[in-house]
Amino acid sequence: MSYLHCPQCSHAYNLAVTQQCPCCPVPATLVDPEEDIVAAADALARAMARATPAERTAAAARIQHLAPVPRPVPAKGSGPISSVVAKAPPSPRLLTRLAESLVDRAERLELLANAARDLLRDRAREAAPRVIALLPRRASSLLRRLAA
Repeated sequence: MSYLHCPQCSHAYNLAVTQQCPCCPVPATLVDPEEDIVAAADALARAMARATPAERTAAAARIQHLAPVPRPVPAKGSGPISSVVAKAPPSPRLLTRLAESLVDRAERLELLANAARDLLRDRAREAAPRVIALLPRRASSLLRRLAA
């Protein structure tokens, strides 16, 4: 069954039965598969960043165990059974490399964000005396007391 929670009233309803919430007239909005994949990759990158090497190895073993068995797909001009070709799913090694590259990018972005934050903090400290000088006398004395 395909149950969905209404974004307006949070009522759960069966999407297969009705396309609108029975409590309010809000139509169902389907999730874009592209956004769903991006959200899953983001969650995987966060999990990979938190995991230890032993936990990553255990997870890779579970993924390998849970990998779907390739289904045979008939080849073009299918004739006898010998012409059936099996399509393999993506390699878990490929998915692991993708997740590791996402973690590396996230770490680089975090370093850039920290550098930008430090730069802004330094500039704010340099500008603080000039800003305080522009304020009325009572406000500037209050800010000086707070800073001390």
